Amino acid sequence: MKKNIKVNYKSIFKYDDHHETVQFKSDGIYEKGFDKEKFTFYNNDQKIEIILKGKEMTLANGPSLLNLSYHRKIGNHYHTDYGMIELFTELITMEHDRYLKVKYILSDGYQQLSEVYVMMKYDFYGEENEAI
Repeated sequence: MKKNIKVNYKSIFKYDDHHETVQFKSDGIYEKGFDKEKFTFYNNDQKIEIILKGKEMTLANGPSLLNLSYHRKIGNHYHTDYGMIELFTELITMEHDRYLKVKYILSDGYQQLSEVYVMMKYDFYGEENEAI
């Protein structure tokens, strides 16, 4: 099944002394397969792809690819202004039911760099509800 969706996306990166927020609305595509769901949308010209499969999640944001799994540190390739580096992710919580709420930890393998919160509401075209 493949459907067009409207996405309302927000992510918050909490660091020790400050936080950064990314928020936008976009059109996208929702695909549901036998054992996974896939969301594809854009922030400006940057392609974002979220794949949900059971208790695991993959988040591709441009050249960065993050694999997340419950309470398990996973090495990932993370794109920064200084180039590609290896960082580790650990999925803490994930809720999903016509919205997606995710909390994960980003670390360098030794110490926590940030807590990341991702919130995404999506509506199928023709079923829009602007409340978030």
